[in-house]
Amino acid sequence: MSHVTVVTPEHYNYGSMLIAGALRDLGHRVEIRKGFDGVNSGIVFISLQSTIHLLRYRDIINNMGGFRVVGGPVSIDPEMVFRYLDVDLVVMGEGEDKVGAVMELAAGNCKPEDVPGAAFRSPEGIVVIESSPCPMERPLPLVPGDISREDIRGASVYIETHRGCPGNCTFCQVPEFFGRKVRSRPLEDIIREVRELKASGARRFAISGGTGTLYGSSKFRGIDEDAFRDLLRRISEVTGRRNLTVPDIRVDMVNPKILEAISEYTNGWVFYGIESGSRRMLRKMKKGITPDQVVEAVELAREYNLRVAGSFIVGYPGEDEEDYRKTIELADELMLDDYFVSIAEPLPGTELGEEVRKLPEDENPVFMRSDERRFDSVAEERAFNLLLESYVFRSVPVPMTSRLLKSITEEVRQQQEHIRTVTWMLQGKL
Repeated sequence: MSHVTVVTPEHYNYGSMLIAGALRDLGHRVEIRKGFDGVNSGIVFISLQSTIHLLRYRDIINNMGGFRVVGGPVSIDPEMVFRYLDVDLVVMGEGEDKVGAVMELAAGNCKPEDVPGAAFRSPEGIVVIESSPCPMERPLPLVPGDISREDIRGASVYIETHRGCPGNCTFCQVPEFFGRKVRSRPLEDIIREVRELKASGARRFAISGGTGTLYGSSKFRGIDEDAFRDLLRRISEVTGRRNLTVPDIRVDMVNPKILEAISEYTNGWVFYGIESGSRRMLRKMKKGITPDQVVEAVELAREYNLRVAGSFIVGYPGEDEEDYRKTIELADELMLDDYFVSIAEPLPGTELGEEVRKLPEDENPVFMRSDERRFDSVAEERAFNLLLESYVFRSVPVPMTSRLLKSITEEVRQQQEHIRTVTWMLQGKL
């Protein structure tokens, strides 16, 4: 059997461990690496999470030898991948049941068109082969030996409990990547996986899969409280409640039973996707919520003694000063325990990505000049101001120090540079 390396540039993401596990179960000699140093196998699977990775690691990947396969969220736009990377194959979307066919291709035993979900170059251009979703029963992931040192937003690992989201958020790749039908994994398989990860050194677990409370659901907003409660109870029995968190929850997909379960079986945090205080912008984002629902969800969470964090998006195309003012006012009113502020990122395959691809720079807040002149753009200025104010808005205000101010400034400037670069990549300018 072959020697195969699975590479993830910056974090051991769940998908890379799952692909490595599938390859191991096929009998191959597999190693999983964080970063490209020391990769010398003849077949390399490369999991790229961010659009910027195509540019950041282009020279390294293009100078690698062997048969190179790219997967992960970047695979949603194979033409963009091939624009930057000289690789043999892109596996689009869900890939753990496709690795056997990929290995046959690498061995010369089949053609690229025999690989479901493959995208590859041909004399006629980029060819894309149709695929289908993977079964929810799956192999155990191959867990790297240093997983205990991982810190991805406070977690050693994100575990996938379900796939798919029927939501319409214009900025989100989940429905495009995994589909709109919610497919939940068998609970016993999840518990077996959690035990394996814990035995291998993972300590802090976060539940992923899009909106966490959709586990066990069959339709949008049709929450299955019993399935969700059983999920948290069983996982926490393995991890301990202090080591389990459920990030990324919609404010319209919680109720007393859901919040009671989170309070009883997790570390006591709720992370809501709030995005904006403007009804107009929430409609433009197709978020499907209102500011009133946000307030109600935050108040309900506090009834169960949960700490509440919220994510906000600024610099979305079309956002004006009145929209931004309403976001500031809502952020102030909520007095959350933590705030996350992002400049709107145009991801490939999303409505926002398509809008930004065609948007003139003088209509894009990431390029529009700020009247304040402290930062390069309106988006950067708004992100800075909201982050700065968030330390005052918090349930326990945080004193502003020169060190914290420097950190906020650096964060928004890095975001600005990142979003501008991704925008130029989408527009084919880099």
